[in-house]
Amino acid sequence: MSELTGIWSLTPLGALVGVLVMISFVLLRGYFIPRSSHERELELSNKRGDEWKETAVSVRSVNSELLRQNGDLIESNRITDHFFRAIGGNGSEVDTTTKPTRGDDVAK
Repeated sequence: MSELTGIWSLTPLGALVGVLVMISFVLLRGYFIPRSSHERELELSNKRGDEWKETAVSVRSVNSELLRQNGDLIESNRITDHFFRAIGGNGSEVDTTTKPTRGDDVAK
């Protein structure tokens, strides 16, 4: 019996290692999480991913429309600038020193 006294001092360490191995085995096999819960969470995450994809597509279409409208505005600005340059103005003759009025100086 005296030979086994050294083994009894290692028993808590062995039990701890055994419990850790068992917990890791149970976690890896998925016994702590029921399959129905796992499937439900996967389905929810797939729905969220689909919602993000739909949002990205709608944002992409809105951005393309905004780019088209900006292009139209730039083109109308070019036409207006070309018109005013053709009639003799270069755009720098605007008087910016006077203060805008509220219409008090308009003849009644």
